[in-house]
Amino acid sequence: MTEVNPLLNGTLAGKIAQKLDAADGSKDGKINASIWNEFVADKGGKTIKESIDVVSAMNSITTYVVRNAAKAGKAVDELAKEWLGIEISKGTAGTEETGAAQTPTTPEPPTESPEETAVQEASTVNKEQAAKDAESVKVTVPSPKRTVQKPKNKAEVDSIIKNQKEGREVANKIRNALNSLTPPFSPGDVDKAEETLKLITKDNVVYVLEAFPDIVDCIDGVNALGYGFDKDEVIKYVLTPLGQKGDEYGWGSGKGENRITLSQYYKENAGSWSLDKIKENINEYCKNFTSKERDKVKTYNEQMTQYNKETTKINDFNKNKKPKAQKTFDDANKFLAEVANMEPKPEVIGDKDWKHVALPDGRWIQVYYDENGEICDIYISHDTTPDIEEGGSTYDGFDVIYTSEKAECNYDHCNSSFEGIITSGYDFEKLKALTEKIFG
Repeated sequence: MTEVNPLLNGTLAGKIAQKLDAADGSKDGKINASIWNEFVADKGGKTIKESIDVVSAMNSITTYVVRNAAKAGKAVDELAKEWLGIEISKGTAGTEETGAAQTPTTPEPPTESPEETAVQEASTVNKEQAAKDAESVKVTVPSPKRTVQKPKNKAEVDSIIKNQKEGREVANKIRNALNSLTPPFSPGDVDKAEETLKLITKDNVVYVLEAFPDIVDCIDGVNALGYGFDKDEVIKYVLTPLGQKGDEYGWGSGKGENRITLSQYYKENAGSWSLDKIKENINEYCKNFTSKERDKVKTYNEQMTQYNKETTKINDFNKNKKPKAQKTFDDANKFLAEVANMEPKPEVIGDKDWKHVALPDGRWIQVYYDENGEICDIYISHDTTPDIEEGGSTYDGFDVIYTSEKAECNYDHCNSSFEGIITSGYDFEKLKALTEKIFG
């Protein structure tokens, strides 16, 4: 983008900055820290560590001369000339001389053109209209849009976790009951053990089997003089609920009209199977069920982690960054509206590609035009706090940029990154129309 050089030659503040730039014997667009710090020492200015560019220095000098002129009861341009090294003496005709100052008999207004002064004559603002215009272009900073949605299967995952815990507890009860059946034991002891087998359900069966992998052999091994457990109890208390679990997943046997559910398949065939085949079938389906359910829990937890991470980020933006961004846009638009409703208007410099206005206090607005002569970028610096570069040098960067695609704000006074970038919540056409009241 085009550098704003005309201000350096067209204002006293710019000439002071250039004089300081040349003071080290090399006019390279940078003022060394030692020279700058000595210059601002008695002016209430901010010191730097390494260097400051002449454009930033010009803006800072403008701020300092306005502030010091008010304190000293002097005209701004008079004090600026003193800083530049020009001694002012005004005669009755208002002429200027170099040398010792003389007391004028009748004070005359300065005869310099606006381009030669650090500050233009004060303008008045139509505050009522400025307030209306600022409201008409008000920005609404939106909250970040979610990219990660909260998983919808919480109830299912909670149920799986509950069944896992229940399965382990039931497995322990069954193991303890079966282990207590040491000879001699009675049929009543067998009946008590059978009550624990009834705790197995289609929901917890796979986790009972996982926690008690040799349960089939332990059940089949119960025998009290012909009164005990065998394959029938294995089918009834283990294989049957496992088949019901498979039905929920749509598992079965056969195709088309001949397809039957897993529980029906067990009912029709398991009676003729050996105990080894029953165990083989149980192990196969159990691994499939637990694997699928653990994958569901894992996926849910991963999605929740991402969702919670994004929630934290959004909450942080809404609490800490959004208010700062909103204030920056509001203040910039208020300034834009005030300049648009000033009389007389600030002086405009630039060409067909860009235009620029600067106020006495260092605030400025700059626009760029596209090939059709339409405003495409609006830069606003409503805050004169210096922006600090990594090396310690400072400059007056923009606070807000508007384009048709996005709006950006800088509120930490470091233009290496933007703290707020939005693509909605503002009307660029209205901003253009208001800006055109300044630039035409």
